Amino acid sequence: MKVLYRNNGRTVIRFDMGEQFPETLADWCEKEKIESAAIVAGIGMLENIEIGRYDGKEYVTEMIQPSSEILSLQGNVSMKEGKPFVHLHMSLADEDMSARGGHLFNGTVSMTIELIMLELSSKLIRIPSGGTFWRLDVPQD
Repeated sequence: MKVLYRNNGRTVIRFDMGEQFPETLADWCEKEKIESAAIVAGIGMLENIEIGRYDGKEYVTEMIQPSSEILSLQGNVSMKEGKPFVHLHMSLADEDMSARGGHLFNGTVSMTIELIMLELSSKLIRIPSGGTFWRLDVPQD
């Protein structure tokens, strides 16, 4: 990954072929001490993608093997159990240009990902709220 621009909480990052995503982003956020951010846009391509949706009790996941075009990617960074947690939703186009989407668990960058992120001054945290779901909150001091 390469940080192309970072100024006043605005960041543009390029992820390169073979990198694990969003794991690489979470590791970078931890190194840079980024605890809260809005991921406002992302484009590129992934393969070996695990996506899912929450059914009210747990996440139901699916693997998408072939390289797919990212049509839309957005989410946030918050703190979960003391570490940055990257929460992303995306839509993808497969080789037939059929769209799929959901919560992104992981994937491998197959071409590039170009990401725009805004760091936030308010600390965002994740709080367990039953099952495997952790809700977003702002700590009250």
